[in-house]
Amino acid sequence: MLPIALIMLVIISFAGLLAARNSATFEQFSNNMRTNQVARTSAEDALRQCERIARASVEDNAAFAAVVGRIEAGTVISADTEEAISDGIWNTRANWAEGAANLITVTPEFGDDVQSGAQLKEANYPTCIIQAMVNDRFLITARGLSNDAQVDDDSGLLTAGSEVWLQSILTPLVPTLSDKGGAQ
Repeated sequence: MLPIALIMLVIISFAGLLAARNSATFEQFSNNMRTNQVARTSAEDALRQCERIARASVEDNAAFAAVVGRIEAGTVISADTEEAISDGIWNTRANWAEGAANLITVTPEFGDDVQSGAQLKEANYPTCIIQAMVNDRFLITARGLSNDAQVDDDSGLLTAGSEVWLQSILTPLVPTLSDKGGAQ
């Protein structure tokens, strides 16, 4: 009877260890999904803000006058092919360094109910670059980082956390729907 009890004890112990291991793996997976979602939301915020800035540059909107000058107009992307777009200034890591001439940093606004630990660190605020294209269009590239992201100062590469890149090609003079439902 004792040998059977010892064998059962070993089997139950292994089952418990397996359950604990699977639980830890699931928690790690959930944390990775959460940090990736924070980075995606940051990149979406930067993309939306930079689309507003690009529109403002065409519409002479004074609300964004301070950052309109950061739009790269000197090196116009000549076509909307993959090769031409990949040669854009967005694809050079030095242009994403803090203080780069064309880098636009989007400062998020946090309400009083958001704890300081849940807010993005200033070094991880979302950023974007706007570059002019032919036919009065703009290539907008946004980068979002999770709060735990760490970027190597020398290489500009991500060493920890999550990073999401988004791009759009915007034609600001194409009529869009207003909030009242009509074209503007």
